[in-house]
Amino acid sequence: MPQRLVGPTIVLAALTFSPLARAQTAPPTPQADAAASGQNENIHVDGWNRPQTPLEASGRKPGPAPVRDLSGLWEPVPRYRDGVFASGPRDMPSDPAHEAMMPYTALGKETMDSHKAGFGVNMAPISQINDPFDTCDPIGFPRINLFNLRAVQIVQTPRQVLLLYQNTRTWRNIWTDGRELPTVITEPRWFGYSVGKWVDPTTLVVTTIGLDESTWIDNTGRPHSDQLSVEEIYHRVDEFNIDLTVTITDPKMYTKPWVPLNKFRLGMNSPDFDIREMICSVSQQLLFNELMKDVVPASSNK
Repeated sequence: MPQRLVGPTIVLAALTFSPLARAQTAPPTPQADAAASGQNENIHVDGWNRPQTPLEASGRKPGPAPVRDLSGLWEPVPRYRDGVFASGPRDMPSDPAHEAMMPYTALGKETMDSHKAGFGVNMAPISQINDPFDTCDPIGFPRINLFNLRAVQIVQTPRQVLLLYQNTRTWRNIWTDGRELPTVITEPRWFGYSVGKWVDPTTLVVTTIGLDESTWIDNTGRPHSDQLSVEEIYHRVDEFNIDLTVTITDPKMYTKPWVPLNKFRLGMNSPDFDIREMICSVSQQLLFNELMKDVVPASSNK
């Protein structure tokens, strides 16, 4: 078969797994069409006509927020794809206006300029992209919150809060047993060391340090150093809603803290909601990069 016919089919398959392509808005899949027609209704379809919606959208009115409890299945609202953040997080996207507001140090600006991303002001052809996530390195933290924030299940134990993410099918543990953060980091981690403290009955404040320097803060290449400290505020607004605020502090890379997400709304989904797999496949990513290596983004100035 001529390659011009085979190529698009392979590219579509690669797009399913590509970290770059996962940020795009895609057309309805055959599975979604089948679900819409009444077939395979028992299969969870992520996107484009799937039946699951946050509980508040079902018409139920939320009750008061439970005390010191974030447990449940959560998604961005009002649209479950509102957390994709391909071109940077909602409150600090990577466009010329917001990039001019970024409080880079000299080292931060130099490091940012060295990052070649698939989106944002540093967008480059695929052959030049040096995003570690595009070779399926772990996405890391805080990027797990700032790129493709999809469904997340929060589970609480007497000593921890566990966040189980759809994106890359990974998890984080936040200690809530009163311990302090480590004073010496002997082993940097992709997702760092996190401790949380309840500052009032419905607000958990989480601090994370000890993050591996090789990760990016977001999908557009914002850098960080070993001095990065991330604060998350999870405020349970009511029974069905959480507001998430994220603050970045890194004195090596930024002259002052900055806020990529401010009161970003997460809505509770049905307890029988099925979180689909969303995994970075090394083989599919390599195939995608090879097929698309000569494609130059239309809006790229590189």
